[in-house]
Amino acid sequence: MTENLSNEIIKALDCVCTLHEQAVCNHDKCREFSEQLSELLDRLEDLGYFRTADRVMSVLMNCSPKEASHCEKATLVGEMMKNIKKEAQKAAGK
Repeated sequence: MTENLSNEIIKALDCVCTLHEQAVCNHDKCREFSEQLSELLDRLEDLGYFRTADRVMSVLMNCSPKEASHCEKATLVGEMMKNIKKEAQKAAGK
């Protein structure tokens, strides 16, 4: 069962997903995505959204920004983020 996340967290997920789409071929955006996702993970844990936090942690485990190299797991990470966002929106009735 999906957690019923606050609208603020759903907006943050949406922003991070959008950032990941921009980050696929941009190292600076990639690093920014990783940092923002880490901050979101901290917020999720602080708010007690542990199931979603676990899923975000799984994304972070697959995300490793590299300079001068295309991300090998960009598609996987993007799909994981889209699934998290989709389930959060569904649970919120959006």
